Amino acid sequence: MLKLTIDHIGSNGDGVAIKDDRPYYVPFTAPGDIITATVKEERGRGFIAELEELQTPSPLRRKAACKHFMTCGGCSLQHLDDATLANWKKDRITEPLVRANVDFDTIEDTLTSPQGSRRRVEFVAAKRKKGVMIGYHLKKSHQIFDVGECPILSPDLLALVKPLRLMLPIIMARNSEARLILTSTVNGPDLLISANIELDLEVREVLADFCQKHSLSRITLRNEKERFEEKVVTRKPTAIKIENFDAEVPPGGFLQATEEGQETLISLMKQYLSKNKNVVDLFSGCGSFTLPAGATSKKVEAFEGNEDMVAALQKSANKHMLPIVAQYRDLFRRPLIFDELNKFDTAIIDPPRAGATAQVAELAMSKISTIIFISCNPNSFARDAKLLLDGGYQLKKVIPIDQFLWSPHVELFSIFEKPNS
Repeated sequence: MLKLTIDHIGSNGDGVAIKDDRPYYVPFTAPGDIITATVKEERGRGFIAELEELQTPSPLRRKAACKHFMTCGGCSLQHLDDATLANWKKDRITEPLVRANVDFDTIEDTLTSPQGSRRRVEFVAAKRKKGVMIGYHLKKSHQIFDVGECPILSPDLLALVKPLRLMLPIIMARNSEARLILTSTVNGPDLLISANIELDLEVREVLADFCQKHSLSRITLRNEKERFEEKVVTRKPTAIKIENFDAEVPPGGFLQATEEGQETLISLMKQYLSKNKNVVDLFSGCGSFTLPAGATSKKVEAFEGNEDMVAALQKSANKHMLPIVAQYRDLFRRPLIFDELNKFDTAIIDPPRAGATAQVAELAMSKISTIIFISCNPNSFARDAKLLLDGGYQLKKVIPIDQFLWSPHVELFSIFEKPNS
């Protein structure tokens, strides 16, 4: 057993202590903690260790908000106070930019979504002899624990856990598992069940009754073994609020994690749009940025690699009579080339975690004057940002956006401008 003093928080959210010039990574610790720990395994030139005793707590600590803290595989940073967590997330963006030699003036303070605001959750359900467990995986394990509370979740989603525990045993086979994706919408929660469940008359009746009784907007069953998906019950249109628009969302379709985070990003984006601008939205999803841009700009062309989301976006745009054209295109295999991009004044890009190197390389060669770049991965963002700088762009603004409270994840909003374009 070792006595350690935690020096800082590492990029994965573990506390890091240095002893004999080697790092020790200890989950659930804070800078300034004096602890005892047991070494578990090597990691690179250091070691993963397990906290045994917190001898002297750091003043940067706070009481965890959830009884599942240190058991659940998520929310591993609940023990840090708000200011420490916000500053650490800011550092999560700064460090990759410095390593990539990306020039920037400053990174602004982190904007954080509140507790109880997450509008999408994925639970794991497992049917055992005594019933169905619904919850998350244990930390670094495939084992499931029954969730009793979850302070990050929207209350309407958490309220469905107990009713689902009563309903699912009727339709699930013994020793089977299912993934449950719940999304808050303007007309009640949307439920996507991914499981090998035979969709017979009894299952349809059970799901229809559940949807009506608990005021869900829709229930979809995805059978991965048989490779089919069916919207079993639709009580009301499944839509989320994007500013003043109701935007339809396909089952499991991408959306910003919190409405507060979404509206913050939209507000920042609109500062760089105007009625005389032609805009391209790359990786547009269901239109989190396309719809507000369509109400603010001359014309918007949106590109997305998921056909269901393209259809949902175009339907929403048509409903609100916005100057938007949504198109299906795999931007990884077939990015818009710089000649196609040159007709636009502004680009909005919000790629997946892996980033979008091929598309960003074309943007770097374009004459677009302003690029609004939103990212959920500081490392891929730093790599792609370097491509834009090498193409003559300047990084003018970076703002951390925390929609994943108490986790190591952080998003960011940034602005790139090309002089004299």
